[in-house]
Amino acid sequence: MTSIHQILVGAGQTDAITNIARNLQLSLSQIGTSKIYAQHIAPEVKDVLPLKDYEIRDSEDELVIFHASDGDSEVYRFLNEYLNPIVVIFHNIAPSKFFEDIDPSRAVKLQQGWEELKSLRPKVKLCFADSPYNASCLRELGYTNVNELPIGIDANRLKSTDPCLAMSHRLDRESSGPLLLFVGQSVPHKQQETLVQMQYLLSHFTGTSSTLALVGPPTLPLLNTAALEQARRLQIPNCLFLGQLKDSELAALYSRAKIFITASIHEGLCIPVLEAMSFGIPIIARNCAALPETIQEAGVLLPENAGPELFAEAVNELLENPSLYHQLSEKCEETLEHYNTEMNAEKFLNSLSGLL
Repeated sequence: MTSIHQILVGAGQTDAITNIARNLQLSLSQIGTSKIYAQHIAPEVKDVLPLKDYEIRDSEDELVIFHASDGDSEVYRFLNEYLNPIVVIFHNIAPSKFFEDIDPSRAVKLQQGWEELKSLRPKVKLCFADSPYNASCLRELGYTNVNELPIGIDANRLKSTDPCLAMSHRLDRESSGPLLLFVGQSVPHKQQETLVQMQYLLSHFTGTSSTLALVGPPTLPLLNTAALEQARRLQIPNCLFLGQLKDSELAALYSRAKIFITASIHEGLCIPVLEAMSFGIPIIARNCAALPETIQEAGVLLPENAGPELFAEAVNELLENPSLYHQLSEKCEETLEHYNTEMNAEKFLNSLSGLL
């Protein structure tokens, strides 16, 4: 029987790449046995197996799909020992330079990830990138015949999730005015401090009664603490640090949000942007990395070096210009046509057929 298994560096219950692997597993199960393995598994994850339990065997009916998103010597040791075809799906690896000052050990691991991915190239029979930007990164590493395909991405998954009533009630109590939403990890290149400063300008100088909700795991607690302290010292009203949430809680936030906003300076795709667009929410972001090709005409793109002043101006422009807001909101559905889950899964399975 055909076996097609997926390999992750890490797996989390609400992690975007883990969710992509879960979606892809449903398609792979149509043609054979399919399991998901990972080197690092969060305690609450029950549907992913430890990589150490994978039994390598020489079989023409087996291959693995590696989701490349980080560095890990144990994972790459496994892949280099693997005897059968390897398929890579590249989700991007954050550049190490963003972590050098704040987390040097993490910077080393990220740099190793890029080097390990390059060294794996001779063993890879087929490779995919989920955005043109990520495809260009693979080509810079010497990969050829890169397939650009957003595999396993279900942009509408939260749209079909029942919103959490408790979160809705919390927003009734703790927010006022239009809700500005950011979803992402607390890591240096997301630059959440810019959004906190933007909220300060909106509340203290423009008279805009908005609420900023920052959602996502405190991956680097030092950054999260610094942003919280900044909000406290500046006495910024309606600045909510909500941490990592369940899907139903996220659905409640997206249902209420007026604008999705990110100050990130590096994204390989940015799935929260796609999820926001599924709710018809216009985006404000910087014009860098994969963000312009992901957002297209469904948002406002600011210069890469835009500070909190420009973000505040963009928010006010969208709030005060209903015609522009409606125009961007209408573009959301059109932009998401590229992320048709069934169509992309069929293309992916057709590509795999040549290896089995």
